[in-house]
Amino acid sequence: MWKVVIVVCALGNPCIVMEEDPIKYYNSKSECMANASAKHSQIVKGLQDIGYMIEKSNFTCEMTGESA
Repeated sequence: MWKVVIVVCALGNPCIVMEEDPIKYYNSKSECMANASAKHSQIVKGLQDIGYMIEKSNFTCEMTGESA
């Protein structure tokens, strides 16, 4: 199983590591990455819309020990 991990670094603020809450598990890395990409875009846009300057951001999926 795979879970989404997003890291956002806004100028003047510490980097934030985000996971879905509650955590959703995906059966394949490709399904997870598609969701991670969409969520990453929403988060970055939302932070920029309220005035944060994004220095760095990234998304990935991590394999977990959870099973279906």
